[in-house]
Amino acid sequence: MRLRKSNQNKQFKSLLSFDLSDDDQPAPPRRGSDPSDEEFIVDAQQQLDDQDERDAEPQDLSDFESLNGKQPESGRKKNRRSWAPDATKPLNEVQPYPTDPSQKWTRTYVGPVKRWTRLADLVDYWFGDKLDCRKTFDEFMKLWWNFELLPPKLPQDSRQLQRAQNSWMPDNFIEDLDGKFCRWYERYLSTRDVSQSSTLIDKTKAFRWFIPQADGNMSVLLGHISDQKEYIMKQRESIAFSDSGIPIAYGENQESQNGGWLLDVGGIVLSMAWAPLKGQVDQLLAMAVIPHSDQAFHRDLNDVPNASELKEGAVQIWKCEVEKDSNGVLRPALSSPKLAYTICFHWGRPLRMQWCPVPPTFSHGVALLAVLCADGKLRVIEIKRDQGNAVREVFEELQEPMIAIEPPKEYTLEINCFAWLNMNRIAVALSDGSVTIWSLSPRQQLQRHPIHSSPIMDIVSGYPSSPFIVATVPMGGVLTLTDLNRPTAEKTYHGNPLISLQPNLLSWNDHIGGFASIWPSSYPGTSSISFVHSRVFPLSRHICTVDGLTSCLTFGTCHPFLLAGGTDGSVWILNVMRKIASHRQTTHKLKLFQHEYHPTPLEDTANEDEDQPAPRGACRILHGFRPQVNIHPLGTRIAKESRVKRARKDKKKKAQKEQEAEVSDDPGEVDEDNIVMAPGPIIIHDPLTRITAVSWNPNAEFGWWAAVAMGSGLVRIMDLGVERSEDISDEDNESLEQAELGDDMAEEFDEGYDGPTYEDEMEED
Repeated sequence: MRLRKSNQNKQFKSLLSFDLSDDDQPAPPRRGSDPSDEEFIVDAQQQLDDQDERDAEPQDLSDFESLNGKQPESGRKKNRRSWAPDATKPLNEVQPYPTDPSQKWTRTYVGPVKRWTRLADLVDYWFGDKLDCRKTFDEFMKLWWNFELLPPKLPQDSRQLQRAQNSWMPDNFIEDLDGKFCRWYERYLSTRDVSQSSTLIDKTKAFRWFIPQADGNMSVLLGHISDQKEYIMKQRESIAFSDSGIPIAYGENQESQNGGWLLDVGGIVLSMAWAPLKGQVDQLLAMAVIPHSDQAFHRDLNDVPNASELKEGAVQIWKCEVEKDSNGVLRPALSSPKLAYTICFHWGRPLRMQWCPVPPTFSHGVALLAVLCADGKLRVIEIKRDQGNAVREVFEELQEPMIAIEPPKEYTLEINCFAWLNMNRIAVALSDGSVTIWSLSPRQQLQRHPIHSSPIMDIVSGYPSSPFIVATVPMGGVLTLTDLNRPTAEKTYHGNPLISLQPNLLSWNDHIGGFASIWPSSYPGTSSISFVHSRVFPLSRHICTVDGLTSCLTFGTCHPFLLAGGTDGSVWILNVMRKIASHRQTTHKLKLFQHEYHPTPLEDTANEDEDQPAPRGACRILHGFRPQVNIHPLGTRIAKESRVKRARKDKKKKAQKEQEAEVSDDPGEVDEDNIVMAPGPIIIHDPLTRITAVSWNPNAEFGWWAAVAMGSGLVRIMDLGVERSEDISDEDNESLEQAELGDDMAEEFDEGYDGPTYEDEMEED
């Protein structure tokens, strides 16, 4: 900024007039100056030119002697930051840490990787520790570069399907893992002291005590926005959808292929995950569901039920049947999903659950499911293949799990979250900010390491390529990455603090080797999601900004597509690889659908017959949204402000040329197209409108299947895969060739490149 005219001749005390030598004696006064007055007059324009350099230099007085006589850089660019590294100093010299509290840029990343780094160098920085990193990343880009919004359907038994499943692992990774799991399970059977015990119960007892019951039916508006129809849904009922999102039962084309289902589970889904399976078999979806009464609004806090009294809980496993179409592509069958297996227990409500990432072997057919219950214990449960694929519904009450993990016996210490590291290791995050590593067979705690000073809300492992690298998000603090092989030495974090009050906001993708997490936002009406790579963890890259607050997100296991849900009921999807790999290209994001819930008014429930249950409310699901340009909101705001400033400046110059008497500074006279519009009002939605959980299918043959759970009790299962066309257009083929990382590097990423712009540096900050 420019100085006022009254300050252009302001006097400052000169620090440069002293010679800070070893004898600490003041130097003789300069020629032509008054010895009694150590002041000099600083030219205002010279002070403006040197302001940025003085801010960037260290404030220690010992450095002023070396700075004496230094001239400012003549060709300094306007868009260069004041804290840019000094080009005159060698790169191998460690810069002194600034002690001035006004220099807040110490929380940013300063390193070789920038947002404008070319793609070839970026791949070397990110994946340089892996063998043939450019060749492997080439295959990834050929798979997903031309699919910006939705993942493609890969042909069965192909090289592409194998690469999508193994990511950076060798081709025989699944076979080796199968043998290791088989040997480990046999060793566990021979050494275990107590086995899992359970009893079968009937359906009536299960629904009376364990499975949440929905009171009444719910009205759902479905179909195209111009012709929506009302559906009455009951608990455990489902509606089939076509690929276009139109219910098949009421669509004009009755021969439409099934693209998914809308299922009513009658409760709030806190956690949801697909079971890892092998082959072209029916898919299993596990859900931890609690009754709506557990999170109901109570005016009197004394009426809130105590968590210790809510001892009954259950995990539901639904089976989704598959079939092949005329082209041999696996699709959802027309038959409705079925509740195949229900695990009932008296350990409290299920809070979180995760499948073991290692698929079950064909010899034993046992899958492992870890469940965190309200009593504070983590339990690992055996689920056999015949139980999940049973023709009739199976309800089983557990007395003893396979393995139980308890928190350390310290005051008010609880288990908040956990993550599988492999088939025999689990990382458990505690409420005091520490992480413990447990071995399942033999069952014992291996280590405990303090990471945060507040409770940990999320912990995610880099399985399979980096299983012992875990990222943790505290309730209040910084996102931290820890290598459990050397936890006391290998740890880093991102300096931007955040606040996280709920789970399911951290996810890992093995193909691009990084984590997706929420990011602090200055505007409460929107929230941002960022990507941090495991090798340059302090550097974050903006992924997308969604309306409302982000309530859950997840990466695909077999592709780099991100699925995110918000408190406003919206579900978003985008290709993260295309977003982070291209700096100059415009990317898009897509809103899959919008969910909205309205409860039943109290006056309507009062007039209902006592014999008939009151309706639960009404839902509306909208789809068919257009893709939106995925840009950083800060760049949009800066661009709008720049247009307004230019418009005002041009108008002022025009007024001076016409020699007008007065120039009005009224913003209302600016062109309406250049005015920065104020952000819209913040809408507070009903709590049951929010998206509670999202999940991608981890099996390569069904990797484009996704499940989204809504607070109203609806779960939407979608086949989001796009058919790969054999005849690729010339434009797509040219874009794919330009994206390759061989010796003939594409000029798309280098053409017209003239260094970082001001918007790039602001987004980097």
